Order: sequence, then structure tokens, then C-alpha cells
Amino acid sequence: MLDRYIKFLYFLDEELNKMFSSQKPFIKCKVGCALCCKDGDFPMSELEYLNLLDYYRLLSGDLKNTIDNNIKTLLKSNNEENYVCPFLVKDICSVYPVRPIICRTFGLISFTKQGRKKIPFCVDMGLNYSEVFDKKSSKIIAKAPDGTEPNAYNIDRIFLRSKEFEQSFNIYFGEDKRMIDWLKDETWNV
Repeated sequence: MLDRYIKFLYFLDEELNKMFSSQKPFIKCKVGCALCCKDGDFPMSELEYLNLLDYYRLLSGDLKNTIDNNIKTLLKSNNEENYVCPFLVKDICSVYPVRPIICRTFGLISFTKQGRKKIPFCVDMGLNYSEVFDKKSSKIIAKAPDGTEPNAYNIDRIFLRSKEFEQSFNIYFGEDKRMIDWLKDETWNV
């Protein structure tokens, strides 16, 4: 099933690359920023988690040791709220090719289940969409100088994990949990 899931990720990445490209004037994401990796609960499906674990097993010993220590520290902290992703090492995602859907879609304006626009939290730090977002009114107020409009996309992870996608790619996402809850289920010798 993981091979079919990889095909889904290729499809998803192609679509997301188009979205990010069309929003390039507003996107400030770059290697080493990692703010989105330092403040989340990182929900993911069982299939996403299994794919992540498969990739983790292929990492070098030193990198795995660092990640293991990060995981042990996280689990010992009993932090049930937002936390730093334990796969973040020196402000770089160590599992980037297999990162969960929530990580792939972060940075764009998305729609909530209720149809409202959700601006990435990094707007408050002067990053994505900050030049065109008015904090007082909580609205997009401008276009980019080149005329590009800020767009919102239906990239909610629940939508992207719908039965339609499962059937199209012959995959089953399985149970959904926060990363910390998946990690608690594994043996990390805490």
C-alpha cells in the first residue's frame, strides 16, 4: 500500500507545487525557517505515520540517534499541546520527502470546513501573506505588485484524505492521531 501512497504524494506534490508557484509573491518559506515545525501537534493518519517510520529506518545512525533523543525528550516532557517536531534537526526536516500532509500544505491560505479562509500563523511574524494581510480587520487587503491575487485553496488535510482520494489511489489512510500519540505507541525506551 505504501507504493500507492507514494503515487498519491506525487500527485499531491504536483498540485501543491502549482499552488505555491501561483502564490510565490506571498510565500516566504525557506530552508531553515521552520517556525511551522516548532509549534504544532502534527496530526497524521496511520498511513502517513507508517510511511514516515519506513523512511526513518533508512536514515543514518547519527541522525536517527538525534531524532530518538528528540522523541525521548518530547515524550518525557508530557507536553500534550503544541511542540517542536522531533524530526526537525538543526532547523531542517529530516524526513522531508515523506513529511505528512499537514506539513506539505502549510504556508498557503486554505479553507476551513466552514468555508472560511485560514491564513497561516506565520503571517503574524511578517512572513507568508504579511504584505497583503490587515491584522486589524483580519482580511486580505491587497494584491502583489505584479497583480497576483492571494488565493485560498481546498487543501484541508481531511479533504485530502477523503474516501474519494482513497478510492482513486486504492489506499486507506486509517486512524488519525497527533504525532505525539503515534510516538507513544512505539518503543522509544523512555
